[in-house]
Amino acid sequence: MTSHLPRRAALALPTAALAVALLAGCVGSGAQSGDEASGGAADTSAVEESAEGGGDGVGVGDADRQVITEGTVVLAVDDPRAAANDAALLVEHAGGRVAERVENAGSGVDGVQDASASLVVRVPATEVSRVLEQLRAFGDVRSVQLTSTDVTGDVTDLDARVRALETSVGRLEALLAQATTTQAVIEAEQTLTDRQEQLEQLLSQRALLADRVEMATFRLEMWTADAAPAVAQTGFWGGVSTGWESLVTAVGTVLLVVGVLLPWAIALGVVALLAIALRSRMRRQVTTASPVATPPAEPVGVGGGASSGDVPRD
Repeated sequence: MTSHLPRRAALALPTAALAVALLAGCVGSGAQSGDEASGGAADTSAVEESAEGGGDGVGVGDADRQVITEGTVVLAVDDPRAAANDAALLVEHAGGRVAERVENAGSGVDGVQDASASLVVRVPATEVSRVLEQLRAFGDVRSVQLTSTDVTGDVTDLDARVRALETSVGRLEALLAQATTTQAVIEAEQTLTDRQEQLEQLLSQRALLADRVEMATFRLEMWTADAAPAVAQTGFWGGVSTGWESLVTAVGTVLLVVGVLLPWAIALGVVALLAIALRSRMRRQVTTASPVATPPAEPVGVGGGASSGDVPRD
């Protein structure tokens, strides 16, 4: 009996090793199936966690701030159309472009009086100060109104959402490649399509925001000196000026209404006078045509005033 123990031990060792390998394979495949089943939920939670972790730009340095610059610049120039050409060339040399251009021809012999030009220009944000300084050489700068909006938090949030959706799309593509049933393929494709649409929308928003940050936008209005709008006053005198302008506008409106109604009033008055005169004339004609009715004479009786019906007494 002792001679058979080594042979049994030799047979038992490979059998135990094979069982351990099969058990490890089953555990691995079960874990993989569990990962595939929870892939959609993990993707969704990843999107939410990344979006929440995007933050609002706390801890971002001034150099990394994302700022949108927009505004309006008003210039009084001698020739608005010529100045508009020079401004367009200046913007293009600075690396920008003209997004909108409107020119109005003026009156007078030279066609410059009351002329105006309006440009909507896109200038690199780093060149705004230099471009504004060079625009002062074109004429008198009446007003400069530029606003800067910090969108660092929005950019950070969009970047986090884009990264999360890119990760989710990659996982869904892997799940789609491993799907073995028609139902699994349909569900994976539908979810993948939805995530790709969301990703494209976020990428479009991010690109638009990046363009507005990179390129400052402001309207450049050019007028002749006598036609340029006055700079709005503030404070007490600004209120007085605004009240006076509103009073003048109200009086002008009343006079305009009176001027419009006056011809109609005169015409209606003439018609009314003619109607009254015609009516009076007709009344006079009726009065003249009808004779005056006179009462019949009373007969005089015998005996001085006695009526014919009285009988004299003996």
